[in-house]
Amino acid sequence: MSTELIEVTEGNTRVLVPNLERYRIGRKIEPAHAPVFYNPAMEVNRSISVLAVEAYSRLFNYKDLTVCEPLSGTGIRGLRYLLETKCVSKVIMNDIDEDAYKLILMNVEKNNVQNRVEVYNTDASQLLLNLRGRIIDIVDVDPFGSPIEFIYPALKAIRHRGLLAVTATDVGVLMGRYPQKCIRRYGSRPIYSIDYSREIGLRILVGSIARIALQLDYGIRPLLCYYEGHYYRCFMMILKDRSDAVLTVKNLGYVLHVRASGKIEFLKKYPTYKIRRRDVDVGGPLWIGHIIDLDFVKEIYEILISEKQYLMSNEKLVKLIEEFIEEAPLSNVPYYTTSMICRGLGSEVSSRRLIEALRKAGIDASRTHMDPRGVRALEEVEVLREIASSILDRE
Repeated sequence: MSTELIEVTEGNTRVLVPNLERYRIGRKIEPAHAPVFYNPAMEVNRSISVLAVEAYSRLFNYKDLTVCEPLSGTGIRGLRYLLETKCVSKVIMNDIDEDAYKLILMNVEKNNVQNRVEVYNTDASQLLLNLRGRIIDIVDVDPFGSPIEFIYPALKAIRHRGLLAVTATDVGVLMGRYPQKCIRRYGSRPIYSIDYSREIGLRILVGSIARIALQLDYGIRPLLCYYEGHYYRCFMMILKDRSDAVLTVKNLGYVLHVRASGKIEFLKKYPTYKIRRRDVDVGGPLWIGHIIDLDFVKEIYEILISEKQYLMSNEKLVKLIEEFIEEAPLSNVPYYTTSMICRGLGSEVSSRRLIEALRKAGIDASRTHMDPRGVRALEEVEVLREIASSILDRE
């Protein structure tokens, strides 16, 4: 390759990547300008992926897994699956860009795993469709931007009860900054400019994948769907059975936001009886069920602390997983930020103090990884506001 390469280490894996210092604009590095895409800011994403694949293998008793990564870039994600898990025996890597293809081959040879890797230089969707008939346990779709065009071929390639991993970096579209683009791309109406918009975007992504699966009479089971900085990431089991498709339909619905009170509500049917009110916004269709499976994230944490201690130096990674565990039981209810809850009270209560007060009052409540000010609770916003007000009155 003509570009300058440097060696980097992620987890226990070493690979060659373009020297991103050559693609710095001012103080900011622009990975998209490099001849082969590599984003060091996605290291947490890749580390969670290693843990998630291991957890999937153990929870559901699957071994000798074959992973397909149709958009491989440098190949670092696929190599980390091979070198940092006990369950992955083969990785199919691909990139349509010839420079990326050559770099993948170099990194595969560098790590001496040629006998466990297939490398292709073709269109990602076409590769996935060509894999039908082979046993593909995991498909990991990690594009630059929206993943939506790759979902149908990924679903066709993956086996029953296989694991689909998806990244979306078009967070602005899903959150509603560009509502018409979200409607065109994902077939769903977002709600922008409320503190809850980032989770609405995630639920639109999950709901869109679910609706594509339903076209094939498949169901989905989200295991971990989360937001981190500039991207969404989802891990879900694909269930190729009509009974699972029926259950999936039951987890699709809409979100309603009442501007005057700040109330957020999930609804299974379109609220035609409420939208006549001028202060009501409706978003969707989207996923209204759980987005974090408690057993799955507990298994991830157990693997982290017992076998992957080398990842624990990343404080962001550890904090995220701890927050996943706390919020998992309540991940099917909306969260409110303390600014939403304390609106009109003259001051704001910290999320920590509010959660402590809610639990003391016998109300299930948790933090959310979505927002440090966020609170999930099995109560209406009016009750949360009353308890916040009582805290402020005592000060």
